[in-house]
Order: sequence, then structure tokens, then C-alpha cells
Amino acid sequence: MFRMSFILKQKHDGSLILELPIWFRIIFLFIAVLLAAGVFVSGIHANSQWIPILIIIACIGGALYEEKWIFNKSENCISYISGTMLINRKKLYKFEDIEILNVTGKIHSDNEGKINRLRKNMAKFSMVLNSGKILDIDITTGKTDSAELKEKAQKIAAYCGIELAVDS
Repeated sequence: MFRMSFILKQKHDGSLILELPIWFRIIFLFIAVLLAAGVFVSGIHANSQWIPILIIIACIGGALYEEKWIFNKSENCISYISGTMLINRKKLYKFEDIEILNVTGKIHSDNEGKINRLRKNMAKFSMVLNSGKILDIDITTGKTDSAELKEKAQKIAAYCGIELAVDS
């Protein structure tokens, strides 16, 4: 099974961006192209072509999907963008409206205290607003991903000048 986690990049203007990797779009486009080739080869008017066509449309929607956090120190704000590249929504959060950035971790165990092998360790990077509202930025599983998430959170907190609480 493949892991999908946000990647942290620095833009040309100096801001940090936490976004989905490019391979996310490439996989959806690849599936859409394969299905489109199959529909084309078998003929558009063949029986039961509506199912692959619906899957192609869904894959194109997946390829156009974007979700990203932009941390901009020069404007003292954090932007959250989600939706498709054509239609999306953007929310802005000013640094002064943010109480703390938080990384929490959980180890799943059964009732006897033994770690359940089917359930992985989880870590969550979130932002707590002064109003008390908690916004999840990223959630990962596994020890390696949890360590990477903490490293990303530390870089973002240092860049923004916002306190980071790490609870592991």
C-alpha cells in the first residue's frame, strides 16, 4: 500500500508550502489514460462503456484535486486551499489568531496493554486557534512518518515564529 503525505517546499517568495506530491496527480492521470485507451479500442458505443467513462471522470477529478497549506511570513498568515484546481476554497488564518501548533502521537494497544499489530502508531499535526477551534493540518501513521511529520512541524513553527507543542 502506498503512503500519501504532504511534502514541504519553500517557494521563490520565501513562503513555505505543504502540499500533495505530484505523483498523486500522475497516478490518477495514468489510470484515466489507460481506461480511455480501453474505451477507445473497444469502441465508444460498445455495451457497458458508461462504467469506465464514469471512472475516467472520477480519475480526472482526482488528478485535479489539490489540498495545500501556505505559510507566509511576509503576510503573517496561513492559507488553506482545498478543492480542484478549477474550483476551490481558500481560508486565511492570521498568525495572531493562532494560539499554538501541536503535534500529538498515539500508540494503539488492546485492552491488555499489548500493541495491536494491525493498528499503527499515528501522529497528528494541528493548529489551535485562539477561539479554541482545532484544525488538522496533517495526519500520518508509522514511526518513520511520525518523525518526518514532527520535523516538518518544527520547520513550520520556526519559520512562522509560532510555539510548537510536541506530545509523543
